[in-house]
Amino acid sequence: MKSPLTLLKSVLTVASVAAISSAVSAAPASAFTFSNITGGDTPGDAFVDSFSFDVTGDASSVLFKITNSGNVSAASMFISKVFFDDNGLLSSPTANVGNSGTVAFSGGANNDRLPQGGNGFTTDYSFSSDNGGGNKWGVQGGETVGFSFNGNYDSVVAALSSGALKLGLHVQALPNGASDSYISGGSTENVPEPLTMLAAGVAVGFGTMFKKQRDRAQKSAE
Repeated sequence: MKSPLTLLKSVLTVASVAAISSAVSAAPASAFTFSNITGGDTPGDAFVDSFSFDVTGDASSVLFKITNSGNVSAASMFISKVFFDDNGLLSSPTANVGNSGTVAFSGGANNDRLPQGGNGFTTDYSFSSDNGGGNKWGVQGGETVGFSFNGNYDSVVAALSSGALKLGLHVQALPNGASDSYISGGSTENVPEPLTMLAAGVAVGFGTMFKKQRDRAQKSAE
């Protein structure tokens, strides 16, 4: 018959494996930045680091979540439009998926022009904040807007990294009432999903527990 310690270890090992297996199957995520447009307007160049987006998904769907982290030197700035040059990798868009804050966008497939985008950016999808692009429903500091598409996550991330797929932003209410545009850069980093981090924590916790139980058992046997 198994000792209580051995039985406990067996139960916890099964739970740990289940948690880690679930984590492995969780949707992957990648984070991207935006860049200033070479030769374009410059009022927003100093604030480019305030904007970023992450991508999650699987073999058939992807979700883009675009964030304005804010900047005290341009506290009123907001994202009024989002553009996608998708190179044929995306379809069936849905706006306002996982938004945070007072944010609402509408739009879809069209050829609206990204300001300053030039010939290097061909719009396939664009979305504008509701109420005519005003700041009330735009992405202000600390807010996020999400867009989901049909598409393959691995192909989308590879295209974003190479520049074959690009996102564009139009930002308004910069200092002195100016506006500016940005295009996604090629840099990317993997972001662990919450479930993955939980599984890692569970594994560490189990390891610590096992060590303490083993130490107690050895002392009792002495």
